[in-house]
Amino acid sequence: MIARIRGTLVTVDNDTALLDVGGITYTVMVTAPVAERLIATGRVGGEVEFHTMYYIEGGVGMSNLVPRLVGFLNESDLEFFSLMITVQGLSVKRSLRALAMPVKDVARAIELNDLVTLKKLPEIGGKLAQKIVMELKGKAARFALLREEDIPAAEALVAGPEEEYQREAVEVLLQLQYARHEAEDIVRRISADRPDIATSEELIQEIFRQQVR
Repeated sequence: MIARIRGTLVTVDNDTALLDVGGITYTVMVTAPVAERLIATGRVGGEVEFHTMYYIEGGVGMSNLVPRLVGFLNESDLEFFSLMITVQGLSVKRSLRALAMPVKDVARAIELNDLVTLKKLPEIGGKLAQKIVMELKGKAARFALLREEDIPAAEALVAGPEEEYQREAVEVLLQLQYARHEAEDIVRRISADRPDIATSEELIQEIFRQQVR
């Protein structure tokens, strides 16, 4: 299993990136937003690290089984992709083509039951959009909070949230590129407003609901 790969980005187009790792060039399958970000930020020729999923392309009984790498620039996007391909009818390649907009926008559409937006995605028709919402709504809220900009990790504050579920929610926000002080402030505020919340999942859902009001 290849979980991460780092090397020199040789070239990138709409759906693949070539990565030179110690003289060996790997083909990494990417989504259009990942490719656009790599090009826009001038990463070609520089060092890039992908969070990857390794899979074998080809069905049962097929002689030509091809190993593939799918790559994302952060772990949260990869986690969302892994969630997305659990929906029946969404293969790896189909999901890669479907993710034609940032993960946070797709996740937001799922949580808001926004079928119009989902149907605009390549490979996604009306029935599949409904199926995606039915199976993933409630699971995608934390990805809708994802920040795209790269924010350096801040040092831990001495006085963080005290409850275990609050600390878990802070860690989720940190994975979504929030600064620690910002994540802890959000968790404290929501916890004070909603003392009935007792799990990190409920807390993340409430953070999402308040941000989309």
